[in-house]
Amino acid sequence: MFYDLNIPLPEAAGKPNGRLSGHEWAQIAQTIERARELGYSVVALNQTIHGRLTPEHLQIWDTVPQFANSQRSWAEARAVDARSSVRRGEIRVLRRLTAVISDATQGHSLSGAPANEYDLVAVQPTSEKILLAACNGTWEAVDMVALDMGSRWGFLAKQKIVAQALALGVSFEVAFQPALEGARQQWVCNASNIVRVTRGQGMVWTSGARQPPDIRTPYDIANLGDALQLNGDLSKRALSDNARAALTHAFTRTSTLRAVASIHQEAAY
Repeated sequence: MFYDLNIPLPEAAGKPNGRLSGHEWAQIAQTIERARELGYSVVALNQTIHGRLTPEHLQIWDTVPQFANSQRSWAEARAVDARSSVRRGEIRVLRRLTAVISDATQGHSLSGAPANEYDLVAVQPTSEKILLAACNGTWEAVDMVALDMGSRWGFLAKQKIVAQALALGVSFEVAFQPALEGARQQWVCNASNIVRVTRGQGMVWTSGARQPPDIRTPYDIANLGDALQLNGDLSKRALSDNARAALTHAFTRTSTLRAVASIHQEAAY
């Protein structure tokens, strides 16, 4: 199975009680359908917020229309594993959160109940301090680190810090959309750094596609590894096994937390 865990929602979706227009949902639907046609089995709609996560950020998911040939994870029983098999000819659509964090106190909101409603939670650090917190387990609900691949970071992704994240099962995203938007040189620099410090372990390719033409076939994306001196097998895993591992991390985390909450509720009786 191939995964694309980053189909971005427009900026308005990242605001509390956000809403999107019918035209915006239609374009998202076309992008999802394009991904299905190109051989992806699972995609994640990516809601990006800045700062603290609140329950109001979840309201956007109540407005999502039914997409053709798809299964929405949040329309099913919560016990359904986001990694589970998909009916033939259909594509599974997941909920992803990306929190752009500039202050460490904002990350504590990821330890609350709203974060557990997402199939995948990513953090985009804006400093080395935030990167360290995202990698060392300071915040409970971090499944993936999503560095901005189209801009200079202003800090180093040190191998020692990255190793902490990998040991905890946290993945590192490499979205290729910035390379299509004119930031190819910076993208190559950033992506090469991720390959160097992860050695391809825990690395996940995503598209970041905002429109249907931006979706590439899984094999086209896997071939990007050649430019980064990443061997073909590791590059392919970044679209399959590694992406699945990121969802495994998320599912295990949320399932454990729900089990603990259930025990506490039973004890209260």
